[in-house]
Amino acid sequence: MNTKAYFKSLTAEFAAVKDRIRNLIGDRYWPGDGQWKESVIRSVLKRYLPPSLAVGSGFVLSGDNVSTQIDVLIYDGSGPLLFQEGDFIIITPDVVAGIIEVKTRVKREDVKDIIKKLDSNAQLLRKQPRHSKPFIGLFSFEDEPIDIEFFLSSLREINGSFGNYEIQCIALGRSQFIRFWEFPPTGERRIYSKWHAYQLERVAPGYFIHNVIEGIFPKSIKANRGLWYPQGGKEPHKVAEIEKIGTTN
Repeated sequence: MNTKAYFKSLTAEFAAVKDRIRNLIGDRYWPGDGQWKESVIRSVLKRYLPPSLAVGSGFVLSGDNVSTQIDVLIYDGSGPLLFQEGDFIIITPDVVAGIIEVKTRVKREDVKDIIKKLDSNAQLLRKQPRHSKPFIGLFSFEDEPIDIEFFLSSLREINGSFGNYEIQCIALGRSQFIRFWEFPPTGERRIYSKWHAYQLERVAPGYFIHNVIEGIFPKSIKANRGLWYPQGGKEPHKVAEIEKIGTTN
């Protein structure tokens, strides 16, 4: 199985859909029209997830606290729903398996606000923690020049507090990718707690999608890693790293 070629085909698929929509509606409405982008991510994820998990968008409610609107909500399909209308749902934290923020592009001036939004939702999910902590990620469709050191330092500043759910994966266009490692990527069982940034030419979306699946089904992916990721892995392509606040090697 040529996983790297498959990852490139996923990147090409995202780009093709993006161009198709842009050709139909033009650039005028492109930046503000986010619904189709979210639907593309949801559609791709449904190919991989079992029937026991559902994918929608909406809000998470815990007591008097409510999340911001979440673009992609992965949740236990056998769990109770507070409200559902089509793909729009309102649910409690205990049935959430993953949340994803979807953007057209991420500019430097928007980085901290985006991370703050994800971190706020992560804190809400902690109020009723699942046995396996939910996946939390950010996916952007378009390449945008970005200072990766600034992005990492913003992650640490906003999302690095002890005990919070970490933002686990970030895909910035076709080639920039960030992943949080609780343990070293070598497989050692020791506290590591770092974000690694990678330059992965035209395969970042594939890595993101497969990391969503790994975040929800870590044992299965670990047992079959050669089928889920390209040979050689990401580490030779690491360009930066930063340690989470309050951790030591």
